[in-house]
Amino acid sequence: MKSKTIRAIFITVMIWLPVQYGIVGIVGYYQSEPWPAFVFPGFKSVYVYNEGFEIEQAYIEVWTEQGEPPVRLLPQEFFPELPLSQVPGFMRTHFLTDETNRQFSNQAKRWLYQQAVQVTELDAALLDIVLEVNYYSHHPHGLERDSVTEKMRYTIKLIDQNEPQRTI
Repeated sequence: MKSKTIRAIFITVMIWLPVQYGIVGIVGYYQSEPWPAFVFPGFKSVYVYNEGFEIEQAYIEVWTEQGEPPVRLLPQEFFPELPLSQVPGFMRTHFLTDETNRQFSNQAKRWLYQQAVQVTELDAALLDIVLEVNYYSHHPHGLERDSVTEKMRYTIKLIDQNEPQRTI
């Protein structure tokens, strides 16, 4: 190939990538989230072994003060406004971090309370953030879940919007 041809291909690709992502953003704002024609490769988050594989799954459990069984929701059910592709990143950065980064302001707790009430229509008191690992194995009739291990669980005490605010 001639150097002019290579240069033209390179320039075309460099122009096309930002244009494509701009179109995705505009269409995603008005309709739904389309996938671009060219996507850089990602890395799988499923650990595969010879005899099976494991998948991590996060859940949000909403508890009431009445002691009823919790309502267990997937993160995309608890945060329906977020685009589906953004939910794992949102959970990872805000909820699935180490203990020192899991501090929530009163404003954040009130917002989580509003989300819980809106989604479950219950008077929520606590949220449990649960990270589980599901282990699957191959069987003659297909895949089967062998076991589930709870990897992490922590509780967030929610603040009702009508609860008086304390100042220190």
